[in-house]
Amino acid sequence: MMASKAGTPPENLHILHPADIKTTEDSLLNAVYELNLPTEAVPRVHALLKAQHNREKESAERLQTILDSVVEGILIIDGAGKILDCNQSARVLLRGNSQRLEGTSVEIMFVDRKSTVRHKLLNRCINISSGMLRYDYTETMGQRLDGDTFPMEVIVSPAYFRGETSYLYIFRDITRRKQAEISQVKLENELREALKLEAIGHLAGGIAHEINTPSQYIRDNLKFLNDGYGSLSRILGLALHTLWQNRAYLPDGTFNEFAKKLRATDLEFLLDEIPHATQQSLDGINQVARIVLSMKEFSHPGGAEKTATDINRVLANVIVISRNEWKHNAHLTEDFEPEIPHIPCFINEINQVFLNLIVNAAQAIASSGRSMEESKIHITTRFLDDSILISISDTGTGIAEENRSKIFNPFFTTKEVGKGTGQGLAITHDIVQVKHGGRIWFETEMGKGTTFFVSLPAEDRTGKIVPPPAKK
Repeated sequence: MMASKAGTPPENLHILHPADIKTTEDSLLNAVYELNLPTEAVPRVHALLKAQHNREKESAERLQTILDSVVEGILIIDGAGKILDCNQSARVLLRGNSQRLEGTSVEIMFVDRKSTVRHKLLNRCINISSGMLRYDYTETMGQRLDGDTFPMEVIVSPAYFRGETSYLYIFRDITRRKQAEISQVKLENELREALKLEAIGHLAGGIAHEINTPSQYIRDNLKFLNDGYGSLSRILGLALHTLWQNRAYLPDGTFNEFAKKLRATDLEFLLDEIPHATQQSLDGINQVARIVLSMKEFSHPGGAEKTATDINRVLANVIVISRNEWKHNAHLTEDFEPEIPHIPCFINEINQVFLNLIVNAAQAIASSGRSMEESKIHITTRFLDDSILISISDTGTGIAEENRSKIFNPFFTTKEVGKGTGQGLAITHDIVQVKHGGRIWFETEMGKGTTFFVSLPAEDRTGKIVPPPAKK
């Protein structure tokens, strides 16, 4: 190697030629040459500068990768509110590219551009004098460049670049969180309602017992009055007949005065109507007794194990309990196959299944606008070798084709807000198919109605069909 003057590159050291080095390194290399370093030191200095440049480039690339990997959008905003830079998530969230975002006002990310949300955030950041809190946070509505809106969480923090005060805007789309919060509130409300219904269920048995005792007194007394009336009316008839036959032996005017008073009291009307009144009262108190008995059986706490259950009796009780739901909207008819075997069930949950289906049928009819003559609910039971098939038909509106695949999905409902939670059929499906190993399906036709079918296995855990109890 030929010697050269200090500070000048040797002729054969091509790596140091100005035409072969990057522009960003030119000024540094020129400065090295001006230092008049020994020739042998120049390559080492150049290598150090090259290594430092590579480290800085790698560090910058690593930082950019990190910034582009975080899910939050990050904007760098100058003091005038203009976007200086952004990461990849910001571009995705705002649906824009760097060219569209950089240089524009940060107000574009707020729904109401006249809103003071951003300015309040900035003021709280700027006015912090303690130095302990260097950011502020809020939730507001964000807006993308295409006009779509979304709930947004924003953190604003002061930052300093090249000696000038700027701001970091770190934001994220919290749509899922808001939806989860709404779902959580909805579930909590439904849980409160379920707990209230559970409490009512526990109380129902006791209330039914309390009603049953006085109603028994009333029924017995009405029966006594009804039976005693026949004897009294016969004695009264005999007395009037005797009085009529012996009227000639009475003082003058006595019989006429008595007959006048009989007409005033309208005895004939009373004799005709008292039996009807007592019989109607007996019918009414018997209906109360049936409701009380159904309430007691419906609310009876079920056990942890399945018990042999008479499905016909379960349906009869549910029909009585739900009567207020359908009596004003439809005629309900039954076709229960007699002597069907008892099947193993969780009684409370099966009660819930049939209550849901009958109430849904009544509501479907109510929403159809049909006349009372056209509105019908028909319930059947059939024994099919190894299962019991229950069908509940209505003449409602039917289920629209686009809703049929979603009918058993949790939270899916076609009812208006406040009238349906979308949980009834989902719970019914779970009880029938998961907890009882049965099947539930439906057939429907728009404008004509829907039939739900429930098939429950008629075998116990030993594989034997449970026979009906012997008649007493």
